[in-house]
Amino acid sequence: MQDHTNRMRPGATYNNFLPNAKGVIIGEQQHFTQNNTDGVDPTLFVQLAGYVGQVSSTLGMPEPDRVELERVAQDLHDEATSENPEPGRLRQFATQLKDKLLEAGTTMAAMMGVQMAEQALGALVQ
Repeated sequence: MQDHTNRMRPGATYNNFLPNAKGVIIGEQQHFTQNNTDGVDPTLFVQLAGYVGQVSSTLGMPEPDRVELERVAQDLHDEATSENPEPGRLRQFATQLKDKLLEAGTTMAAMMGVQMAEQALGALVQ
């Protein structure tokens, strides 16, 4: 048994010390991509902003309200796709979108947007 455990294995061995590491990949990989935004996954916020942009004209909102909804969606998209999205700003914009969608009425499109906003907000690390 000791011969087996002492036998050299082919390939290189790398030992890394990673203090305060988050989202660390352990094991052997040849190709991998790891994106870590320190607890913030902007994907749901990008999807929410895109969805609102697509359905805003179908919500039957007065023109000024629709324009404001689209502006907030663009602000959310800009923040979510920035190099370092700020959780507080993501929360602010997503909450504004949710509130505006609730004001828009109970259409299927509005309720879907509200659900997406709640999901995105729930994904934020407190």
